[in-house]
Amino acid sequence: MFPSPLADSPEARTRLEAEFDRLARVRSLCAATHRSADARATEPWLASSYAPGHTLAAHVAEHGPLTGGMLTALAAGLAEALAAGHAVGALHLALDPSRVILSPEGPRVVDLGIARATGRPISSPRWSAPEQRSADPEEVTGYADVYAWGSLVRFAATGWEPSGEATDEPEIGSVPSHLAPLVRRALTETPEQRPTALEVLRELTSGKDPATAVSALLAAEWTGVTVPEPRRAGRAGRPALLAGSAAVLVIALLGGWAVVRPGAESEGPGPTAADGTAEGTDEVERSGPTVAVDPEDIEAVVAEAVELALGASSFTTFDYAYANSGGDFTPFHYLYSEDPRPAMTRASYLGPVGGGLLALGADLDDFVHFSDVPGATTDSIERVYYLDPGPNAERRGEPREEWEALVHSLEGVLTAQDPVVHEGLGTVDDEYVPVELSGEDPAERGGHHYTGTFVHTFQRTTHSEPVETDFDLWISEEGYPVRFLLVGLPGEEFGTDSGEPLTLTHQTDFFRFDQLVEITIPEESEIHETRP
Repeated sequence: MFPSPLADSPEARTRLEAEFDRLARVRSLCAATHRSADARATEPWLASSYAPGHTLAAHVAEHGPLTGGMLTALAAGLAEALAAGHAVGALHLALDPSRVILSPEGPRVVDLGIARATGRPISSPRWSAPEQRSADPEEVTGYADVYAWGSLVRFAATGWEPSGEATDEPEIGSVPSHLAPLVRRALTETPEQRPTALEVLRELTSGKDPATAVSALLAAEWTGVTVPEPRRAGRAGRPALLAGSAAVLVIALLGGWAVVRPGAESEGPGPTAADGTAEGTDEVERSGPTVAVDPEDIEAVVAEAVELALGASSFTTFDYAYANSGGDFTPFHYLYSEDPRPAMTRASYLGPVGGGLLALGADLDDFVHFSDVPGATTDSIERVYYLDPGPNAERRGEPREEWEALVHSLEGVLTAQDPVVHEGLGTVDDEYVPVELSGEDPAERGGHHYTGTFVHTFQRTTHSEPVETDFDLWISEEGYPVRFLLVGLPGEEFGTDSGEPLTLTHQTDFFRFDQLVEITIPEESEIHETRP
């Protein structure tokens, strides 16, 4: 627990709350995302997103210094994280190679704000700016983080660790020429002679929009960084939450030190290794879904739902769009499974029969068309497969791309001008259910219910203009999307033949994730060249 007298100090609690508020407002590509915090708990804690990967310290020790575009991307990513923090008044003040994670997507700065929140040093003084060792802590500014940035870039480029001594003419060794002037300025002894983090970022991105430029730089240059496959936990086929950045790390603020561990339960501090993981453990335990920890954090809840859906090993999804009537639409049914090999179908139905596309192969880029036709008996239906659908067949996109677009559409709720409302737990009304799920109890489907309004463009309708749209979103208690319902009213000038106002509806039901999904894969002999 947070030790006395620090835990019992009203000033300490107030300082924690102020720092947590700053961290909640940080928006950064390369800093671990703040999830939730409680400065008033018996043991104050802070939860942030988990970044898979090795620390910069471990990477340099194993592989040697970074070079070329990777080094430039690291320098820009660190500057972006610091500039984002400084923009809302959040300082790091403890940046060293153990607090930079090299994830497959880019560098991630962790522990932003913890040093100032606790009021205690949490890194070696050798990595601190000279003013941190001599000045009043209240007078230390973001220039101290820029000094640490210079030390980190020099370390990444050369393997040099700082001696703890500062000068206005620092040695920078073999730092590449395009970074050398910035690093030299950052490492000067006098704080005011250093650039700000934003100035560093602007110089590294040639004055372009920082977020766009850093994203493009990482996409082009950040390569070759991998992490071990995470341990799978839970029911068979379900990916552990620590597989992605939406997982949560809880930082218990103990004794002025940040003890970082996964999970929402605090069990007291333990020894930590250089890479920030607990010593004596071979695996990282899985944390709970964000929606169970903090259902009000809609950004985190949606990000995790999207990530879990996209990472699922199987799924069943039913999607339909219509205008003013639930009976005049063509639904689309998506099935995906990796067992026994990757396969996906997209089918549209009219009554009991349908047709669509089967995608096969590791990249789902081998396509076979299919149609349901009357069978040998009056009440049977057979499925026929063929390669060429014919010149008049409707051409649609690839099934996986279409389905991923449906998943990403959930992110539209984050553009709502008014706060999204968390309505609590509830079930959904299943009027239309895929045939293979018709025996399941619809009362079991539901989860955390969110409502709000945002501007949306409805696809597969005759109205192509953006419309103010009411939405209902359900997220299961495991963190997966359940239903996304959109209803838009284009306005009084748009009506139907019956004189009613035009109403646009789009509903996507996610029925199953990471459970058994059966997809029939035909033998080659069963596939015709053209439609029979």
